[in-house]
Amino acid sequence: MRDYNHIENLLKRYYNAQTSEQEEQELKDFFCHEEVPSHLQAEKEMFLQLQAMDAPEGLEERLGNLIDQWELSEQKAQKKHRIFRLQWIGSIAASLLLLIGMSWYMYEPPRKDTCATPEEAYAHAEKALILFSETLNKGLRPIEEIEKTSQSIRKQINKLNNTEL
Repeated sequence: MRDYNHIENLLKRYYNAQTSEQEEQELKDFFCHEEVPSHLQAEKEMFLQLQAMDAPEGLEERLGNLIDQWELSEQKAQKKHRIFRLQWIGSIAASLLLLIGMSWYMYEPPRKDTCATPEEAYAHAEKALILFSETLNKGLRPIEEIEKTSQSIRKQINKLNNTEL
C-alpha cells in the first residue's frame, strides 16, 4: 500500500496552484496508472478527463496576449493615478506660493526715499540719464558705421549696374 498522504498533500498544493511541473506530472502518473482509493476516485476521473482533453491551438498565445493587455492597462491606470496625484500636489504648491507672494507684497513696508531733497533727487536722475545716454551712444556708433558701409556698398552696386546697361 502506498502512502496516500503525500498524494493528498500534492493535491492540496495543486488546487492552490503551488505545484511544480514535476509534481503535477507525478499526480498525473499516479491517477492515470495506479489503482486509487475510493475517496480519491473523483480526482482520478478529473485527471483522466484532463489527460484526454487537448488545448485549442493558439490558446497559450492568446492567453499570453490577454495577460499582457491587462498588465498594460493596469500600468496605464497607475500612471494616470500618479500624474493626477502630482497635479494635485503641484496645484497645492502653486496656491501656497501665490498666497505667500501676495502676503509678502501686501505687507511690505513702505519704501523710503533715498534722497533728502528734490535737488539731490534731480542730481541722481541727471547722472543716471547721462550714463544711459553714453551707453546708448556707445551701442549706436557701430550701427552708424554699418549703415555708412552699407550705403557705400549700395552706391558701388548701383554704379556697376549703370555701367553694365
